[in-house]
Amino acid sequence: MPLLDTVLRFFIGSRNERLVKALWPSVNKILDLFPKTNALSDAELKEYTGRLKERRRDGESLEDLLVEAFALVREASWRVLGNRQMVKDPVSGETIPYKAHFPVQLMGGIVLHQGKIAEMVTGEGKTFVATPAAFLNALDGRGVHVVTVNDYLARRDAEEQGRVLALLGMSCGYILTDMDNEERREMYARDITYGTNNEFGFDYLRDNMKVDPRTQVQRELHYAVIDEVDSILIDEARTPLIISGAAEDNAAKYAKADEIAKTLKGIDSEKLKDIIVTKHGKAALQDKQLYLDELNHYDFEIKEKESQALLTERGVSKVEKALGVKHLYDGVHMEWPHLMEQALRANNLFKLDKEYVVHEGEDGPEIVIVDEFTGRLQHGRRWSDGLHQAVEAKHGIRVRAESQTLATITLQNYFKLYNKISGMTGSAMTEAAEFEKIYKLDVVAIPTNRPLIRADNEDLIYGTADEKWAAICEEIEKVHKTGRPILVGTTSVEKSEHLSKLLHARGLKHNTLNAKFHAREAEIVAQAGRKGQITVSTNMAGRGTDILLGGNPKFMALQALRAEGKKLEDFLPEEFRGVEGWRIERDTLFAAELAWDHAVDEKAREFRPAIDAEHEEIVKLGGLQVIGTERHESRRIDNQLRGRCGRQGDPGSSQFFISLDDDLMRMFAGPRMKGIMQKLGLKDGQPIQARMVSKSVERAQKKVEQRNFDIRKNLIEYDDVNNGQRKAVYKKRQIVLAGMHRADFLALQTAARKKVVEVVKELDKLSDVSDQTKISAIVANKLAHWADEEHEAEIPDDALREQTVEESVLRLAHTIRGKVHADRLREDMLDRVYNVVAASMQRNIKDPERHDTWNFVEIAADYRRVFNAEVDPKDMPRGMGGPEAVTKLQTWLYDRAVKLYEERERRICSDPTGAALKTPAGRPATGRMRQLERYLVLQSLDQHWKDHLKNLEIIKGSIHWESYAQKDPKDAYKKKGHEAFEAMLDSVDHEVVSTIFRIEVQFEEAPQVREARQAQALHPAVTTTTSGGGAEMAPPAMPAEPEMPKPSEAQEQTRRQMQQAVQPSRDTGFMAHKKKLPGPNDPCHCGSGKKYKKCHMASDQAGSGQPGATTLRG
Repeated sequence: MPLLDTVLRFFIGSRNERLVKALWPSVNKILDLFPKTNALSDAELKEYTGRLKERRRDGESLEDLLVEAFALVREASWRVLGNRQMVKDPVSGETIPYKAHFPVQLMGGIVLHQGKIAEMVTGEGKTFVATPAAFLNALDGRGVHVVTVNDYLARRDAEEQGRVLALLGMSCGYILTDMDNEERREMYARDITYGTNNEFGFDYLRDNMKVDPRTQVQRELHYAVIDEVDSILIDEARTPLIISGAAEDNAAKYAKADEIAKTLKGIDSEKLKDIIVTKHGKAALQDKQLYLDELNHYDFEIKEKESQALLTERGVSKVEKALGVKHLYDGVHMEWPHLMEQALRANNLFKLDKEYVVHEGEDGPEIVIVDEFTGRLQHGRRWSDGLHQAVEAKHGIRVRAESQTLATITLQNYFKLYNKISGMTGSAMTEAAEFEKIYKLDVVAIPTNRPLIRADNEDLIYGTADEKWAAICEEIEKVHKTGRPILVGTTSVEKSEHLSKLLHARGLKHNTLNAKFHAREAEIVAQAGRKGQITVSTNMAGRGTDILLGGNPKFMALQALRAEGKKLEDFLPEEFRGVEGWRIERDTLFAAELAWDHAVDEKAREFRPAIDAEHEEIVKLGGLQVIGTERHESRRIDNQLRGRCGRQGDPGSSQFFISLDDDLMRMFAGPRMKGIMQKLGLKDGQPIQARMVSKSVERAQKKVEQRNFDIRKNLIEYDDVNNGQRKAVYKKRQIVLAGMHRADFLALQTAARKKVVEVVKELDKLSDVSDQTKISAIVANKLAHWADEEHEAEIPDDALREQTVEESVLRLAHTIRGKVHADRLREDMLDRVYNVVAASMQRNIKDPERHDTWNFVEIAADYRRVFNAEVDPKDMPRGMGGPEAVTKLQTWLYDRAVKLYEERERRICSDPTGAALKTPAGRPATGRMRQLERYLVLQSLDQHWKDHLKNLEIIKGSIHWESYAQKDPKDAYKKKGHEAFEAMLDSVDHEVVSTIFRIEVQFEEAPQVREARQAQALHPAVTTTTSGGGAEMAPPAMPAEPEMPKPSEAQEQTRRQMQQAVQPSRDTGFMAHKKKLPGPNDPCHCGSGKKYKKCHMASDQAGSGQPGATTLRG
């Protein structure tokens, strides 16, 4: 097969070559459109975008629009960012538009639109690549998310590309950590939104904890472009996003567990195997009992590869003795095994200055996690499952309280919620199989704009770490004498500091970039390409900044301006100088930032000649030298380090130094590598550089990559249980909250628009109908009649008259959704009634075929407890047993419950005189009952879901014991998780139904309603005159709202936690207080800018009377 592959590749090229070749026709068509788009005015560019949107709505596919859309973005980029400059390409010699998209960048954009991953080497301009794909997909009007690795890049890219998109009539926004709810909602409403994966994921979780749909911020999850996609979907895949609330304080127990852990003796599983081989021979490794016997000479076993530390039988006995308990694993002490395992992991597997640092925080010393892939400090992030508390106890600093999960999702499952995702990175090919298997994403390697001339040398292998470090220092000293800049990559803070000390001892001046010295990151990276510069850094992935040979002119300009005493504040209007940034309007700040950027660019031109000269000198010397101090677990991370040199046609070289003491070699290639090295004649202090050795290292990396893939795959299989349940709960919750999903509402809007356009064309005899076409009186009347006939949704025709088509579509869609919402809430409640009856039957009928096993008395007791009504067991239909008799009894009980429910509905939806409330069209007004049902379901579902998440954690924590019973733990977890979920849903149904039948509703009548009712009683013949001169009865008083039931203490705690968790929302939401809605002529609360009476007033009033007339209690 390898020979056949080689032959086929020779004749037809590799798969990647064929994919790239297929992109060229579209790229050439885009380039050919330059004269046409160049002739358009700025206003015509915007009009062109409008036409593309219309064509999309009329059914043209995005593929049909791709060439024109990409050409528009290329033109806008040239005008906005290139200032219409033309430059000569130093490679091809052609005259090209400055800062317009290169052909390879257009290729990358097409790949992104296709829902694939574009692999592009460092310096190829990935920021530019995302814009045409985002613009094209934003034509749907459903929102596009561009995911970056940090807030700085989100804001930088959104502001830069936002100017391009604004020229095309597209809005662009960004999400930052400190934004409040209203700002987030506004940003998500824009066509394209930039932000980090964490912000997008947490906003999704927060939206699904809110109790008022108007405070939800995200729209439909339509399309996402993920920058550094390998970092987010691979490296971060094992880190779930968790919103938590305070839980039990176990600080004393963690301290005790740490005290005991420090007295126990453990052994690494690999060392134990070596001992067994030495004592009994290699064949003895197959004897499991022998392994357990040898292991029992120790208190715990360390499994470094799996990051586990497990107690042995001997260890369990010691822990029981130290705690003074008889059985460590009985129900009373079940938390102790978990506490001990985390204490052992903290003391034996998690190292200071590698996985974490001790940082002086505001409240004293604290543990701060170090990102294993970027070396950055992760302030605010804590390990879950008690590990963080165990590390705090290890260092004797204050143990902060544990937290209880309120909502959680992994990044893998969050991004699977999008209709389409794509990504960009400099290194994805090594993980292509995982991308395809987990996310169904193809990887396409995009060719470089200029030829890559980097020299990647074979690894140098040393016997010991000391020999390796000495060789690295010698290499740095030798290269430094030539004047070439050097970037040295290390794998941890600890190792970067070790190398720094060695360099200081040799008198070599250098900069260190790691988690402890991150404050100077921008300065260090900006100057890392200067002549003679030495930079020692932890992993460079995700730094977001290129190393430019000769230096970074923009950074030098910033330094010069600051030395002159100039700052951003100088470019603000005088009245805003000295004012905190958050008090200044964003547009004012943005204008000042643009002026500041212009000043920086002008100053940078002064440095350009010197930098260009230094650049040419370094190019002649050989460019940037990259030195790797050891191989990472992933080849992808090594490739990212190598990719820091050789950007945009510059020369460069890379060299990795390895020793047999390195973590990777020790764990995955130790004995085999030693054998190879001995055969090759390894001598002290002398390296071996051979392709065979490098291949062996690659095999070790592949082992680690496969192990990590298995871990992530295992995580997915476990999380699939949570994920399916989360989707089901959030779907139920969203329907209860808003009546339908966002996607369904979009479909409803589409149907409404089709109807509006159809009626306008028919009655007003118009051939061309746009969003801004006005609605005539006759059209408004027919649309109102259609909404009433087809959907029983009441909307006054004068509410549509003189509105635009766009406004009318929104009004119709919101009103119909309100009616659908009310109907679904009622159907949902009747379903719950049925479920409760069915559950009672299942409990109390042991054998359907044997009539004597039916417990009629207990069925009647259940009925009384839930429905607050008596039923005589003697009156129940009995039959002779069998399925038909069961169905008959169940139907009899359900029918009686429905009648009781309808009676409750009539009582709740009556005015103080007992008269049924009516809508303007004379239908029963049931808004009060629907509001009460919504409130009760949300209260109960939120509380039980929180408890269920805790229950799943407990199940997962003990599920590994199933393997001792020869059962697959994953299968057992799925089964137990499903049973727990079904039990949770039953509990919600029972609680909601029993509450709705027992609640005592009190009414607070708004003063204006009471006055109107009293006036009507005194003057029943009073009429109002309409503009048409006819007379009609005064409109009935809108219903007052019920006082909500007082929640249980558990529900109240959940409400408080949820409300805190969904911050930064300023709105207290539904549970605590319902805000007074705007007056008819005030701006609408939805943020559309329209008057309330012309936007949401009708739909608000249709659902539940006058919102804001009363205060909700609970």
